[in-house]
Amino acid sequence: GPSSPRRCKLSMTEHNERLLLEMEMNPALLQGSHREQWEAISDLDSFFKRVYNYFDERGLRCILAGRLISLGMLAFTIALSAYLAEAVNWDGLVNECVDESTCAGVKLLRDDSFRSPSPFLVLFLLVFSVYWLWMLLHFFWDLRALLEIRSFYRHKLNIDDSELLVVSWDTVVQRVVELQATARLCIVKDQLTAHDIANRILRKENFMVALVNQKLLPIEPLPGLRLSVMTKTLEWALEVCLLDAMFDGSGFRIRPSFTQDVRGLQRRLFACGALTLLLSPFIAAFMLLFFFLKHAEEFHRRPAASAAARPAAPRASPR
Repeated sequence: GPSSPRRCKLSMTEHNERLLLEMEMNPALLQGSHREQWEAISDLDSFFKRVYNYFDERGLRCILAGRLISLGMLAFTIALSAYLAEAVNWDGLVNECVDESTCAGVKLLRDDSFRSPSPFLVLFLLVFSVYWLWMLLHFFWDLRALLEIRSFYRHKLNIDDSELLVVSWDTVVQRVVELQATARLCIVKDQLTAHDIANRILRKENFMVALVNQKLLPIEPLPGLRLSVMTKTLEWALEVCLLDAMFDGSGFRIRPSFTQDVRGLQRRLFACGALTLLLSPFIAAFMLLFFFLKHAEEFHRRPAASAAARPAAPRASPR
């Protein structure tokens, strides 16, 4: 009858919705014999973020090298912190070293170093050693996902790691859009656009920007002070307390109970605040030493070009 095309269209829509739900509940369905023709992805937000991060860090070798260097830098900073705190004879250098003759007789290292370390140093080493081990585990945990993204770039987008050094993000997006026509990465839409991909990647960031623009977040350090501060620690806490709890397992639907669970939000905010307060002395000491190590060579060799000695622009100068 005349309504048969309409019924056919509705049945196809219902079939697609059921198939998407089945893939969200059972990702193994994506690994069947028709993988080359049908590769729908349930969590497009996470997938496109990994695709962009792989492009932004310029391939597998650059990512692995950067993370190994970060692990080495963190381990060196932790070891140097313990050495400076316990091994160096600060009392002799500060109180006994007056001139060249007196400094010659002062020992640089303590004889009883690391025999009775301070409780602060013990907690400092414990906290950042656990953090270093977590980063190491995270490094190995991400290897499989990185290899999958490299395979996606090589075999689906026809982009090798060496090409990522010169190719633009627009080219990557265009090839993903073209891939949708054959591989069907997204099942709920026939066509993908650059706007869809950008919205997927920046979904949580857009929510954060909207909350700040609507003045719903307390980012003023003191009441009445017209100065907005969004540190990385505060951003991390808001992301954990708000954005991670806002979306469901699919990554793009808001939990129905999120707007009603006020107690849960209060508990998360209190836990993050208490944890940040407990770790703030160790983080401050670590960041101070890390800043010194990062800029000490610049301050020593080029004091005129260092950040502390640069004059402010005319419009930025206080009047």
